[in-house]
Amino acid sequence: MRSQETDRPARELFLSIGLVTLVCAGAASRWILNDAVVPWDSKNQFYAFFRFLSSTLRAGNWPFWNPYHYGGHPSVADPQSLIFAPLFVAWGALDPAPSMTAFDLVVLGHLLAGGIAIVAIGWRARWPVPGCVLAASLFMFGGAASGRLQHTGIILSYSALPLALLLLQLALQRRSYLLAVLFAVSAVNVALGRNQVALLLCAVLLAAAIAEILGSPAPARYLRDRSGVLTTMAAAGGALLVIPILLTLQFADISNRPEESMNDALRASFYPANFATLAVPNIFGTHTGYWGPGPATLPEVALTDDAENYLFFGAVPTLLLIWMGIAGGSAWRPGRRLLSGTALIACLFMLGRYTPLYELAFRFVPGIDLFRRPTDASFVLGVALAIIAGHCLADYVREGLPRFRLAYIIAAATPLVAVVLSAIMFSARTGHSLDATRQAAITAATILVATLMLLLGHQHRFRFAAAGVVTLLAIAELLWWNAASRLNARSWGNYAVLEAPSGSDAVAIDFLDATIAADHRRGDYPRVEVLGLGGPWQNLAMVRGWEATNGYNPLRIGIYDRLVSPGEQNWDVYLRQFPPSFSSYNSTLAQALGLTYLVLGQPLNRSPIPAPAEADLLLSGPPAWIYRLPGAMPRVQFSDGLGSVKIVSSRPDRVEVVSTSAAGGAVVLHDTYYPGWIAEIDGKPTPIRRADPFFRAVDVPSGTHRLTFRFAPFSLSNLRDAFNSALGHRSNFDGDSGK
Repeated sequence: MRSQETDRPARELFLSIGLVTLVCAGAASRWILNDAVVPWDSKNQFYAFFRFLSSTLRAGNWPFWNPYHYGGHPSVADPQSLIFAPLFVAWGALDPAPSMTAFDLVVLGHLLAGGIAIVAIGWRARWPVPGCVLAASLFMFGGAASGRLQHTGIILSYSALPLALLLLQLALQRRSYLLAVLFAVSAVNVALGRNQVALLLCAVLLAAAIAEILGSPAPARYLRDRSGVLTTMAAAGGALLVIPILLTLQFADISNRPEESMNDALRASFYPANFATLAVPNIFGTHTGYWGPGPATLPEVALTDDAENYLFFGAVPTLLLIWMGIAGGSAWRPGRRLLSGTALIACLFMLGRYTPLYELAFRFVPGIDLFRRPTDASFVLGVALAIIAGHCLADYVREGLPRFRLAYIIAAATPLVAVVLSAIMFSARTGHSLDATRQAAITAATILVATLMLLLGHQHRFRFAAAGVVTLLAIAELLWWNAASRLNARSWGNYAVLEAPSGSDAVAIDFLDATIAADHRRGDYPRVEVLGLGGPWQNLAMVRGWEATNGYNPLRIGIYDRLVSPGEQNWDVYLRQFPPSFSSYNSTLAQALGLTYLVLGQPLNRSPIPAPAEADLLLSGPPAWIYRLPGAMPRVQFSDGLGSVKIVSSRPDRVEVVSTSAAGGAVVLHDTYYPGWIAEIDGKPTPIRRADPFFRAVDVPSGTHRLTFRFAPFSLSNLRDAFNSALGHRSNFDGDSGK
């Protein structure tokens, strides 16, 4: 491989990188020119998390504990918090209020970095410029990378994979310890997503390493000569990854989702007809009004939606894969079989209930039962198909069209024709068969045009030009459908409250900001519940610095979630549940939490929630009706009431109080009990115990004392507890955490 690199003109590499950068810039411009942002989870969750990260770092504090979310939340253990994303951490430390557009550009920048790594992989494999540009463009904006762009954490893991693959090849082939360390860093960036996509992509990296070894002329000797490099990779990667993984496993063990059920997982299966979207972007009305498989049309896949089911790569890549990859044998050549096998396994995994592979993996492969979406494998499929398409176009430029074998072409095209017909038949259930047929006909015409271009340019001197033309066609189709589409773009104004609220939104937000600030000056620390104001308000507390009892996050502390039941859908007031432990906003638990302000999207007398007694209306909407609730307890107090205690300093990961009592007693801090919190009395460690039902309590002696609660997730005692939890030992969550 190295000998091939030396005679490759570097200008081809830089030209390919430049063209791929232009493609990414062209895609980004569609969001900017339409004054649009990537919507839904990207803003309601990840952007809000990032604003917390930024404000905390700028204040000189650590962002490991988030007090503005579900009564307190371990962001250090949450895979979606972005605190282990280096670029976001660096940016957050510099920018006090990053914009939503800038946030999106940084996410797209990660995709561009992955695309450039694809270019480097292709350049080393002697691809021509069109092959490099096509593969990188497909990686950046094809399939799930486009349809699920809102899932920022997954996109970061996906974007890191190509660089990890490149460094893996280079480190092993050159026996470089420096490159081994760089590979470990890039592989850790894949794994730190700590989601199912990250798990599957790590499996791809492992398979690539094994294939590199087995593909050598003398595998045993190759392995022996590189044992030091492999050991360096494992040691460096393990050292960087072990602590975040342990903390996440510790959280998962006591979360509301310690594991997933097989039934829920199977309801996120990929319906076979959805494979038609590889070539036909709008066959199910994805970009207009969706009528494809999902909760409204197919209950057996009710946990999927139009974004989960979208795979569009384009007519040109589909033609290349079928004609040259499968029928022509390009996909089966040495060095590509791993990719082809990966694509096949990803398809079977995605199908979930429709093949036995996923159920076997769920039962027997460690980690799979922690997640619920077989469709996550669509990201693995995307990487594999992008690189295979690059190989196919490179083979065309070097060798021309493969030998015409009608039987092979029919056999290769039959699966695509079958899934397109099944998609049309499915569309007939909802009265859209003609719409689906029309979309399929448009794709067929595009494939015909691309076929003619490749046929007309098959002579050696025209192949490069023909490859360039079909690449331009593929990119145009890709950007038309996948950049700033209905699946990944909405108007900036829909999320303005998170960045720059105006009008009546600003009036309500400024009023609550000022009211809470006045409480803080009096030494009070109230909590807020925001309910029924739409998605962008769900985590607004995190952006504004309001300590909230609810929010939007699928992962929550289990005991808090059971007893308070805030859920993750506070955008809709009708979805708020009230268990016996939190039967109303006047309940003892609500008062112990210090719940003082109720922010609603409609007046209390028109809301389905139990009306709290004597709630004072402070501000009348729309959009927000703000009420003050009576009876909130102090944030900190003696459990028997005999003594005085007050907070003298409060930061996200540290609370300091001064207590005075004649006989001593238990000081209860009405913050969520969680592993990693430690306490000190006058600088000396003291145990924390859980006060009923989930608060923190410390026994203090008589007299006046300074009591400090400090979140130390990286302490040796907490890491030891996390390790024991990972081994399946009983969590100490119900006992004392002080050491």
